[in-house]
Amino acid sequence: MQNAFLFFLGPYILFVLLSGFFLYYTSLRFTEVKPVWWAKVMLFSAMTLSSGMVIWIGDNNFAMTFPFYIAAFFFATKGDWLGRLTVGGIFFCFIMSVCAMSDTYLIPLDRFNLHDMVSRMVRPVIFGIFYLTLHRQLKQQTVCLPHRLWKLCAGLTLLPLVTLSVLILPAYWMPESILIENLTLFQGMFILPLSLISSVVLLHSILILADYEQKAQAAALAEMREVYYQSLQKEQTQVRTLRHDLRNHLNTVLGLLEEKESQKAQEYLAKLTDSPVLRRSRRLCDNEIVNVVLTSKCEEMERLDIGADIKISLPEQLPFADTDLCALFGNALDNAIDATRRAKNSKITLRCKVEYGMFMLLIQNPLAGDEHEDLSTTKKDKALHGFGLNGMREIVTRYGGIFDAGKKENQFELILNMPLQ
Repeated sequence: MQNAFLFFLGPYILFVLLSGFFLYYTSLRFTEVKPVWWAKVMLFSAMTLSSGMVIWIGDNNFAMTFPFYIAAFFFATKGDWLGRLTVGGIFFCFIMSVCAMSDTYLIPLDRFNLHDMVSRMVRPVIFGIFYLTLHRQLKQQTVCLPHRLWKLCAGLTLLPLVTLSVLILPAYWMPESILIENLTLFQGMFILPLSLISSVVLLHSILILADYEQKAQAAALAEMREVYYQSLQKEQTQVRTLRHDLRNHLNTVLGLLEEKESQKAQEYLAKLTDSPVLRRSRRLCDNEIVNVVLTSKCEEMERLDIGADIKISLPEQLPFADTDLCALFGNALDNAIDATRRAKNSKITLRCKVEYGMFMLLIQNPLAGDEHEDLSTTKKDKALHGFGLNGMREIVTRYGGIFDAGKKENQFELILNMPLQ
């Protein structure tokens, strides 16, 4: 008897762990787990235990599992709170639909009294097929949707969740009603597959929305980069024009001095030297584009009385598009300046260098205290802002680099590395 129990226990645990494995790695495409060991264990356990539950029509395990599952999913992940609840709810409906179908309708097929084992075998097969269909897409970064789209997805998620509740629970509340039991068994043959399909469709819809949002942000970011780059080019043209006209300016000053108009000559020189173009004479690095961006931002920091600790060493040529360099440094410093203006400690630290075949950038700035957990923009006009971090991540990913940004102690830290291809 004991040997028979151990014979079935081993495969039982294997099938349950296999289901949890497929569900865990599929969920990583839709939500981001917190970078701590206990969060990963919590999410994997939630997926494993929920997929191993006995769920049949008329059982209260459905209602008992939901609060513990959704709490574990929520606290193990990070990002938009509504997005985490939505993804957790969709996966719960997906898991429960598979479990309810396997536990309720495999009994007539069980000729060897192995119903529970057959049910556990079917579950990882279904979860594995779904995982393999998304295998290529799972290699991409976690989906990122704005809050307004998560609201839409959350509303759609209520449909399969409420449908499952209405189907599974009434038979538990009225266990002696043969009519209710037969009716729910008949309805379940149609509702459970529909709930399963709707959950899968919702997950695919989230991927489609995320792809569309990423393309929209990329287009907006490209437009912003071009406008920013053109403005810098215009300033460079003004510099070259002013330098070209320097001889005329000197001749004018010389003429005033020859006519003994020293006061007018001083006023003319004062206006000339007060030109912002002439005042931007600092040289922070050899790369012209980066130097233009940094000097422009340094002037802005000086006007706002923000301290700057900048150490940068870059060659004259870099294998990156000028517009991308403008976007990286411009967006990073714009975000840092905006946060530092609202913080008590007014200091921005920037380190950038090329070493060991890698372009490395580090920016640190104090936190203002009103940042969102997902570091999304706090500005009211979100349609015009909030492209900074996502835009920089898109650029770094395109060049095969690594992007990391987040809160560290009492400050915000941005780190990126890109190979010099």
